[in-house]
Amino acid sequence: MTECKRDIDCRCAVQKLWDYLDHELTPERMDEVRRHLERCGDCLPHHEYGRVFLAALSSARQADARAPDALRRRVMDSLRAAGLST
Repeated sequence: MTECKRDIDCRCAVQKLWDYLDHELTPERMDEVRRHLERCGDCLPHHEYGRVFLAALSSARQADARAPDALRRRVMDSLRAAGLST
C-alpha cells in the first residue's frame, strides 16, 4: 500500500479509516484523518458507516461469548495452513 502524504486525500483517508476508528494510528496521523473528515463531505459517510458498524458489532457481542470449539479449530487450522503460528 502506498504511504499517504502529509495533507491526505480522500483515497488515503478511506484507506486509513479502520485504523483511525480503532485509534491505531500515530497521533499525527489521527489528526490528519480527523481534519480531512471534518472538511470532506464525500468521506464523512464512510466514517459514519464505520463508526455505526463498530458500535453495532460491539453491542452485539456478549461479554462472555466464545466461538464454538469447531469454529475455533477451523480458524486455527486455516491460520496454520497459511503459515501463521498460533
